Amino acid sequence: MFTTASRCQISHALASFIVVSLCLSISDANYLVDIQSLFTLRDSLAEGRHLLSSWFNQEIQPCNWSGVTCIDSIVHGIDLSNKNLNILFPSCIVAFRSLELLNFSNCGFTGQIPETLGDLKNLKHLDLSNNQLNGALPSSLTDLKMLKELVLGSNLLSGSLIPLINLRGLTKLSISANSFEGSIPSEIGYMQYLEHLDLSTNSFSGTLPSSFGNLTKLLHFDCSRNGLTGEIFPGIGSLSKLLTMDLSYNSMTGSLPGELGRLTSLEALWLGPNEFSGSIPIEIGNLTQLKVFSIHSCKLTGRIPEEISNFKRLTELDLSENSFSGELPAGIGELKYLLYLVAANAGLNGRIPESLGSCKILKMLDLSFNSLSGSLPESLAGLESITSFIAEGNRLSGPIPIWISNWKMVRSIRLGKNLFNGFLPPLKLPYLTTFSADSNQLSGKIPSGICEAVSLTILSLSENLLTGSIAETFKECSNLTDLILLGNNLYGGIPGYLGKLNLVTLELSHNNFIGLLPDELWESQTIIEFSASSNKLVGQIPSKIGKMTQLQMLQLDDNLFEGEIPSSIGRLRNLTNLSLNGNRLSGPIPTELFNCESLVAVDLGSNNLTGSIPRNISQLKLLDNLVLSGNQLSGHIPGEVCYGFQKVPYPESEFNQHYGVLDLSNNNLEGLIPAAIQNCTVVKELRLQGNKLNGSIPPELADLLNLTFIDLSFNFLTGPILPTSIPLTNLQGLILSNNKFDGSIPDNISSILPSLVKLNVSGNQLTGFFPQSLYHIKTLTDLDISQNSLSGYIPFSGSTNGEMSSLLIFNVSNNHFTGALSDTISNLTSLSVLDLHNNGLTGGLPSSLSKLYYLTYLDVSDNDLQDAIPCSICNIVGLSYINFFGNRFDRYSPEDCDPTKQCSANHMTSPPLVAYLSSHSLNQASKWGITIGAVASFFVLLYFLLRWRRRSQKAKALASSTGKAKPAAIEPSSTDELLGKKLREPLSINIATFEHPLLRLSLADILKATEHFSKARIIGDGGFGTVYKAILPEGRMVAIKRLNGGNHFQGDREFLAEMETIGKVKHRNLVPLLGYCVFSDERFLIYEYMENGSLELWLRNEADAVETLGWPIRFKICIGAARGLAFLHHGFVPHIIHRDMKSSNILLDKAFEPRVSDFGLARIISACETHVSTDLAGTFGYIPPEYGQMMKATAKGDVYSFGVVVLELLTGRPPTGQEEVDTGGNLVGWVRWMIAQGKEYEVFDACLPKMGLSRDQMSRVLIVARACTADEPWKRPSMLEVVKLFKEIKMMAGHV
Repeated sequence: MFTTASRCQISHALASFIVVSLCLSISDANYLVDIQSLFTLRDSLAEGRHLLSSWFNQEIQPCNWSGVTCIDSIVHGIDLSNKNLNILFPSCIVAFRSLELLNFSNCGFTGQIPETLGDLKNLKHLDLSNNQLNGALPSSLTDLKMLKELVLGSNLLSGSLIPLINLRGLTKLSISANSFEGSIPSEIGYMQYLEHLDLSTNSFSGTLPSSFGNLTKLLHFDCSRNGLTGEIFPGIGSLSKLLTMDLSYNSMTGSLPGELGRLTSLEALWLGPNEFSGSIPIEIGNLTQLKVFSIHSCKLTGRIPEEISNFKRLTELDLSENSFSGELPAGIGELKYLLYLVAANAGLNGRIPESLGSCKILKMLDLSFNSLSGSLPESLAGLESITSFIAEGNRLSGPIPIWISNWKMVRSIRLGKNLFNGFLPPLKLPYLTTFSADSNQLSGKIPSGICEAVSLTILSLSENLLTGSIAETFKECSNLTDLILLGNNLYGGIPGYLGKLNLVTLELSHNNFIGLLPDELWESQTIIEFSASSNKLVGQIPSKIGKMTQLQMLQLDDNLFEGEIPSSIGRLRNLTNLSLNGNRLSGPIPTELFNCESLVAVDLGSNNLTGSIPRNISQLKLLDNLVLSGNQLSGHIPGEVCYGFQKVPYPESEFNQHYGVLDLSNNNLEGLIPAAIQNCTVVKELRLQGNKLNGSIPPELADLLNLTFIDLSFNFLTGPILPTSIPLTNLQGLILSNNKFDGSIPDNISSILPSLVKLNVSGNQLTGFFPQSLYHIKTLTDLDISQNSLSGYIPFSGSTNGEMSSLLIFNVSNNHFTGALSDTISNLTSLSVLDLHNNGLTGGLPSSLSKLYYLTYLDVSDNDLQDAIPCSICNIVGLSYINFFGNRFDRYSPEDCDPTKQCSANHMTSPPLVAYLSSHSLNQASKWGITIGAVASFFVLLYFLLRWRRRSQKAKALASSTGKAKPAAIEPSSTDELLGKKLREPLSINIATFEHPLLRLSLADILKATEHFSKARIIGDGGFGTVYKAILPEGRMVAIKRLNGGNHFQGDREFLAEMETIGKVKHRNLVPLLGYCVFSDERFLIYEYMENGSLELWLRNEADAVETLGWPIRFKICIGAARGLAFLHHGFVPHIIHRDMKSSNILLDKAFEPRVSDFGLARIISACETHVSTDLAGTFGYIPPEYGQMMKATAKGDVYSFGVVVLELLTGRPPTGQEEVDTGGNLVGWVRWMIAQGKEYEVFDACLPKMGLSRDQMSRVLIVARACTADEPWKRPSMLEVVKLFKEIKMMAGHV
């Protein structure tokens, strides 16, 4: 019988047993649910079973699967990071209700984050970074109250951050590299436990919330690469625990607050590029823990404060692209741990401080493109760890010191564009690979021991005063690949040993080399580019030239070569560019030459070649540039010429910058212009002047829609000047002078030639009236219709409303025009040359002539003009030639005209450049003056007439190819000779090549087109400036780039001249410059608008990129971008290095044809002695290792950056953010790591084909990309080789 106490004990025991049993049952139930959920998850990941072997091994328990963490048989953690599964996000993950850690980073997941993710209420760590997740954040994320770390970076997420604002317990929030937009919520500033905040690389706008001052526990803060504006928020000094802060690549304004000095724990600070103003605050000196300090491109001014000497732990300092004044502070020498110092284009002047030599472990020093002067301080001799020294583009002087041989670790020394003089010192530097000292004043001989730099691969000494022979100089330079010596005074023979080196580029032009080309040179198996133009080389071009079968470019212009072109030249099957212009070559053009079927450009002009143009020129189907001018070629023009000049893809080795030139001028060609000319579809310039061609202009010329320039002058052509009324909308230059054309100038010429810039039909037999429609051609700048039989009056009324404001030259002399001159002549506001002489004009000179402020030449002689000469004409400042002779003028008006302001000798040049009055108003002295002048003029005329008789037809044509024969010695013979006068330049014109004249917009035009720089118009923002989408008055859509740092430029003339040059850089894979605007210190560039934006936009931010950017489009982008970059490196003279190659600088037109952009800015700003570079924060991930993580310009550096772009296209990944072990955090390292792990096929973007021909192409392109991104520059291919490799890969699919 149990007692009461016993009963109670039994009851308690029984209750306890029941409770324990229930708990165990619940636990078992949860265990069973999680186990079943793991199997469900495994089934959804079945496509990646080869990556999850333990998950599909029946002998391994689910809690032991890789990446699965269980506590008491309940799943608490799932980590599948770096498994390239490439499937939709597995929504079944929400079944694990006890989950605390979920890491799906770098899994290739697509789709949207499921709304049910908010059910994982125990979640503390969530990492979904480096996937392709898109759409907005699910609102349920606000329920994850336990969340400590949220990492969503490198996806395609968009919208706002509203679902996150209540996650007050977060210690880490990273959403970088997405497409979030709008303002940054101020509520983030109340996440008081935050230690890591990364909002970088999104589209946030507005200012940084002042509430961020509450984040007192913050250690790492990154808001870089957004569209943030405004000032740095007040209270930033409260973030006293901050270790790193990055605000770079925004548009923040205002001055740098002194409050930054309170961030005394800060170790890394990146602030540029931004739009800050003012100077660096002295409080910055309080940041004694700084290791990295970058303020490049911040528009800062003033002196660099001495307080930076307090940064005792600093390793990286970037001050580049600012407008500082004064010298580098001497205290910089106290930075004993400094490794990298970049102060390129920082506005510095004065001397390089001696104290800099105290930075003993400095590896990279870039002081380029400043105004530094004086010699290199001797203290720099102690920089024994230096690997890269860049000081080009300064005013440094004195000799290059011998002590640079102390720099035993140096790999690159660049001293170009300075004032260094004296001898070149020995270069006993074992690791030196690149040495350039172009454009200095170096003299003497190149030292014989230069090859003691045993690693030297690139040596560039162009544009100096170097002398001596190179007979033995480079004999031991076994690693030399690029030898550039053009523009010196080197002499002697070209040594044969150069053919035994590993040279790829050999540039010896513009020296005094003599003698024969050595036979050994042609034995080279490596030389691709050989140029020895403008020397004194003699003899025949040796037949052994045919041995250099790898040669692609051969330039031997302006030498003394004679004899025939050897037939063995036909063995150079890789030759793309051949130029032998300006020699004494004779004999026929060898038919074997046309076996070189890769030829793109051939220039044999200005020789003594005879015979006919061989018909087998038809073999050159890639030809788009042919110059045979200035020879003695005869016979007919073969229609086979136009087997080339077809619309075919541009070949990979197009060195010439002006394609589409067909120049057969100044020969003895006869017969008709062939109708087959219509097949030369890519011809832009047709030059046939100075021959014996007859017949009429073939109407088939109207089929050449790309024509911009035609010169048929000095022939025997007849018929009308325009045989068809079909519009030639691109034609800008039409030169038909000195033929036998008849008929009239068509009344509708403005509709036939709407883009005409220059028209010269002088010296023909034209009749009829002056067509008023000429005034409707708004682009016309040069009009010469002289020496015809045109009659009637000269109308100026058609030029109202400024329609002819662009006209510079107006020559209607030697016709039969009559009537009076109208006051409306003043509408020709830009006129520089006005020639009306030898007509029948009557009446007086209109006073409105004085309003032609740019006039430099005025000739109204030999008319029947009378009355007074307006005195105000002689007040035109630039007027240097005036002729009133042969009229009936009787006085100046007003009568009391100030003699010092009359058109007299003290205002004009010597006779006949004086004002001639009628005879009855002359005094005796004047009559004697005219008599003497007339006698002198007679003898001058006699001299020129005798000289003219002795000229050959060739010389005559060359002298007057765009003008007319000299009618008299005392006046210029043609419009072209008038242009020999120094004209004012009121407008930007491009008469030389007759490309479309660049647009010249006013500031008012810019403001209107951009809606006063509306933020809504911004489509891009980078280191060079802000880009606006704009609409011009005529409705054309363009992109306007507002350059940063306009006040760095030199004068307007240098900038305008450079604009005109850059405007000539034409290639279908380059974004063309359309125009520009200069106002005060502002500079604006107008580009063609690219409808599909940047490649980066599509790879990162476009939701439909997966569908649109299939492999064919991506490969098309690879090939096109490579061609554009290859053209910059090899096709334009001088070569252009891009300096900032990346996916955001590849724009896509409406057909997804790639166009490389921003290339011209490097050249433009370099021409104005500034520096274009992309520094660490600018292109991290694209920067080659030899730059020491700081940008400098080399062609092989461009190749590396291009290789990274190709990897982006192959993988779909950004260049940075790969955080796997041993990858270096960048895409190049990640690809190498994956391949080392045997996962090559997992590298490719999941949306690309997984098998078939496309996959094979992708694998081959990957090989090319890896070669481009080799660590050693010498291992990387040139861009020409890259294009060739891509072409071979493309042919795998049968594309030719």
